Amino acid sequence: MIQFDFNWSEPLNLIILAFAIALLPLQLWLILPRNNNKGFTTRDGIRLALNVLLWVALIAFIIQPYLLSEAKSVTGLFVGKDVPAVKANALRDSITSLKKAVSSDFKNPYFDTLILAGQDFPPEMFSTIMRAPLLPNDLQWIPYFAADQLHGLHWKGIVRKGEMQVLQGHVNSSEKQVLKLIYGNETLDSTVLNTGFNQFRLQFPVFSEGRAVVELVLDDHLEDTIRFFARPSEKITFQFILDSPDFESRALANWLGKSGHSVIYSATLSKDIRSQQTINKAKDPEVIITDAGNAGNGLVKKALAMGKSVLFINLTDPAAEIKAINAVLGTRFNVSRISTKESVPVRPGLTALPFRFASGNRYLISETLPVAVEKGRGKVGVSLLNETFPLQLTGDSVAYQKVWDAVLAPVLPAAVNNVEVEAPLFKNMNAEISLNGFSKLPEFLKIGSDTLFTNNSPLNPKSAKARFKPTESGWTRAKDSLNMEMYVEDQTSSSDIYKTARLIDFVKSYHIFQEKRNGKSALPNPYLKGVRKEFSDWMWFALLIFCFLAVWIERKL
Repeated sequence: MIQFDFNWSEPLNLIILAFAIALLPLQLWLILPRNNNKGFTTRDGIRLALNVLLWVALIAFIIQPYLLSEAKSVTGLFVGKDVPAVKANALRDSITSLKKAVSSDFKNPYFDTLILAGQDFPPEMFSTIMRAPLLPNDLQWIPYFAADQLHGLHWKGIVRKGEMQVLQGHVNSSEKQVLKLIYGNETLDSTVLNTGFNQFRLQFPVFSEGRAVVELVLDDHLEDTIRFFARPSEKITFQFILDSPDFESRALANWLGKSGHSVIYSATLSKDIRSQQTINKAKDPEVIITDAGNAGNGLVKKALAMGKSVLFINLTDPAAEIKAINAVLGTRFNVSRISTKESVPVRPGLTALPFRFASGNRYLISETLPVAVEKGRGKVGVSLLNETFPLQLTGDSVAYQKVWDAVLAPVLPAAVNNVEVEAPLFKNMNAEISLNGFSKLPEFLKIGSDTLFTNNSPLNPKSAKARFKPTESGWTRAKDSLNMEMYVEDQTSSSDIYKTARLIDFVKSYHIFQEKRNGKSALPNPYLKGVRKEFSDWMWFALLIFCFLAVWIERKL
């Protein structure tokens, strides 16, 4: 493609170009024969052609044309040990089909594009690439995961007791099989994987404080160990508003009080006589627990208008009662009967009403219990569970706690002084701690032997972040008032996840380094602009001398 290197914005350049263009009519007037009797001879034609050639050479010298052709790029292709040879060869053939040269020598990395395929690379390769005199302008990563290999695993490294722990990831399953989280002999949550690609999400309420370890099992084979730290739950105030006291609500109120929460228990004993009992020092309630008959209660409506939560329990006729709740509060819960029996089993020792929440966009349904929560200005939860206090009577208080942790987790208000760390963390790999909901943010954090300075958010004065790189593996304690720990993985204990995390960290670091080097976020790629081919000064000199000599010699002959 022909381009011109001429500055059209300069007036002097335009004047010179105009004079050069005017030379052609002047030359033609001087060389064309004026005596028409002779006619136009062959020599006149040669003289005309030579003068026009001289004029074209002068114009070309002024506007400086050049050719822009597509650059010949060299693509660096590094294939990890985990990629099968068949896939590696197919990738190499696809690159060469684009007429690009391919190099696999990372010791002499001179290429404009770098492609990393797979995850298993020698550590020295990354440092060699970063020390190269000419860094690639484009870095691409093509991951490879074998069948049934879990990848993209991440979970909350720090949670509160009673909060939902969520584990997410991906897997290309070779067959239909079950993936589950196990604590001891108990399954916390499970999901069925279909043949092919699956994106899974497992969750469970955190039922203990301190260090916690659960196992991730695929088809009875241990795939990974999930470690996290649970901070104490934040103490909040519950208020029970009931038409009459019952064993279920009384047992729940006592359990909440023993857990350190404040409880206001209000019930109607008889006509015009109400009883109110307080457990622990109570303040304004953040969660109201009531029955469907109190959906229109002024305290319930006021709590929702203030953004607080309401949980309906002890339902007896879900179809009619939920319809009434929807009419009064504007919710859109929808249930359907699933059995003609009076109750259906949920888990050993626990039953529920024979109804099921229909899928809806306005509310979330628990994956383990018949509980749904709709969030508007406040949260409205509905439980279809039958009486749960028999679990306590039989001595299974742990099961009782897990049930109510799962029921209450979605309706609890957002806690303050929250600390978020995405796990897994790896030794010598970049990590980040997020703080939010702090009335007074700490200026620094002491994690193990490191002191991390916090970077306050410009948009939220109650939020901040701190970046660090763990230098030790194992449990690392924060030496401050936050009273928390983090688990740093050893690269040998989870090699596949570590190799993937190391490569992701390298790709991020590479682009950040390149952005800083170039001084802007958009990475320029000169190879995309093509190769500029233009005449050298000696070629222009030779061309002009040749044209002038040809015109001069023709006049002498």
